[in-house]
Amino acid sequence: MKSSEFPARLSFGRFGRIALASFFTVFGAAWMTGQDAPAPTPTPAASAEAAEAPAPARRPPEGERIINLPSADVPPAGTLSVLFTHRFSQPLEQSDIHSLYSFDSGADIGIGLAYSPFDRVDIGLYRTSNNDVYEVDVKARLLSSGPFAVSARVGGDWRTERGLDNRSGVFAQAIAAFSIGSRVRFTVVPTYVSKISEPFVSPRPLYKNVFNVPAAVSIEILRTVNVQGEIVPRNGRADSPGVGWIASIEKTVTRHRFAFTVGNTRGTSVDQYVASQFAGQSPHNYFIGFNLVRQWKL
Repeated sequence: MKSSEFPARLSFGRFGRIALASFFTVFGAAWMTGQDAPAPTPTPAASAEAAEAPAPARRPPEGERIINLPSADVPPAGTLSVLFTHRFSQPLEQSDIHSLYSFDSGADIGIGLAYSPFDRVDIGLYRTSNNDVYEVDVKARLLSSGPFAVSARVGGDWRTERGLDNRSGVFAQAIAAFSIGSRVRFTVVPTYVSKISEPFVSPRPLYKNVFNVPAAVSIEILRTVNVQGEIVPRNGRADSPGVGWIASIEKTVTRHRFAFTVGNTRGTSVDQYVASQFAGQSPHNYFIGFNLVRQWKL
């Protein structure tokens, strides 16, 4: 070693130690600053009040929307709800690590907005990129007695995608729910649609006066974790070769719901899911996606 190199190496070592010490000093100060202050020792009166305070209300195992189907629930008056739906277009069976198991594929995206002007009434607007459908609806809670709940929903779908002859249709839904305790709920949704148009095949066939009875189950696994499942029976059409289904696992926090979904159907508007449409593919192909709901009290 040359004598001229020694001071340079010594200087570098000192600089490194100083930099390292400075880093840990700043990091430690930031960590200490970010810690919560010690909780004050509760007084006997405060302890008594905490013991008498009611437990937080348990959230229902589903929101205003189950997965695709409407719930019998209606948000309280003055509630504004925003909904985002995402259904990836590549079946899981045709995906691999290169497409991140379909997460890297295209998707059908839906955006919805709803408002409850009264306690038992909800008005909504939803738009999905699948056939560029705009869906408007009004839902009203008709009955809530013990474990039973009944609501009605009416609306219409306006398909704005280019090349369509069948542009619009109206629908009506009865929503009947039965709950077992606070953790389990079964729902049936008899649905009538005046006109539907198959969005994934060409030429797009037109079907009139379609009736079906989708059903759903919602189960609370933990206080903030739910699982849901929906089925749409085959309705006898030649291009409806099986039962449509979709399932989800949902995480809830105050005024938020996030659900990860998987199923053999991609349709999210009434005119699409009522007919068990399978995206022009086999009912044994499965698609993943998610729902995101955010609510505000106005």
